[in-house]
Amino acid sequence: MTTTLILGKRLSFKHIVPFLSGGLAFLVGGIILYAAGVDPLEAYAIIIKGSLGSTRAIADTLVKTISLLIAGLAVAVAFKCKLWNIGAEGQLYMGALGGLLVGIAVVGMIPVVSVILVLIAGIAFGAMFSLVPAVLKVKLGVSEIIVTVLLNFVALLFISYLLHGPIKAPGFLPYSPDIFPESELPILIERTRLHAGLIVAALAAIFVHFLWKSKIGFELKSVGMNISAARYAGMSITKSILITMAISGGLAGLTGAVLLAGVQHRLIEGISPGYGFIAVIIALLGRENALGVCLVAFFFAVLLAGSEAMYRTLGIPVAFAQTLQALVLVFVLIGEVFTRIHLPKRIKRSDEDKTENHGKQIGPPAERGKVE
Repeated sequence: MTTTLILGKRLSFKHIVPFLSGGLAFLVGGIILYAAGVDPLEAYAIIIKGSLGSTRAIADTLVKTISLLIAGLAVAVAFKCKLWNIGAEGQLYMGALGGLLVGIAVVGMIPVVSVILVLIAGIAFGAMFSLVPAVLKVKLGVSEIIVTVLLNFVALLFISYLLHGPIKAPGFLPYSPDIFPESELPILIERTRLHAGLIVAALAAIFVHFLWKSKIGFELKSVGMNISAARYAGMSITKSILITMAISGGLAGLTGAVLLAGVQHRLIEGISPGYGFIAVIIALLGRENALGVCLVAFFFAVLLAGSEAMYRTLGIPVAFAQTLQALVLVFVLIGEVFTRIHLPKRIKRSDEDKTENHGKQIGPPAERGKVE
């Protein structure tokens, strides 16, 4: 009975860890704000109002959610298969480059077709860039963590070179020419920045959700969980790794193409404010699950949009949102340690006590009031 209760508590605790982590992060963040002479309640009220207080605020929050969601899904796909793709930022930039090359070349085409081509180009460039660490892993055994991290800098420097030379638009600032209007994602709500990338993000989430329910998704997860067992079952390890990284990189590239076609309409050096890096935290907090990633992406978008309003109102740096994100991750990791290490020990001790008690000979109760 005790073991059952502890197991139940373990499962329940595992599911509420993200919520507890968020609450503790806001508590610690409030202490930091109070120490800086800022009323925490006022600051948090501004975050909520600045991100959800009006139609325009909600639209801006959803615009951020789009990029965070797709990038989070990209990382989650790799993590689900135990491949540590830390290069979503670089793949995002390469996807934006692919979208740009199509967006400035395609003219006079039906807008829907033009937009689809831009997005496909982004997916293709991101996928091809992610195959570099995948091939190095399967052929030479090189860690994908190191390669993907290094390729982030390669991509950023390559884009910077292009924007200062081959694809630089006329003028002093380093940015590319604008893509043609028919290649831009249409606005969904007038007088806001909310664009059709929201639909793209929803489709990406649905794709990832059903990917894990498919045969190929099962094989990809199986290879990640146990390579030896997967190989014994006849699964191709090389093929699975390449497919996983291609899907992950393709989604990251799609993020860049959506940013290009929906927000900036040109390629700039700072087209992503670190979405590819934030995506790592989102994938971890979302437990590599499509629905979980959706919720965490929206939560982080609220923090980002609200922190901008807090900066305008109270002068608190936007970096405070990054502090909250880091605190959430720290508390989640602490919760994971408790769930995976402390609770199993309690379960083991409970089982030992139960076995010991069952081994004892317990005599019948004494007879009271017996008459000789």
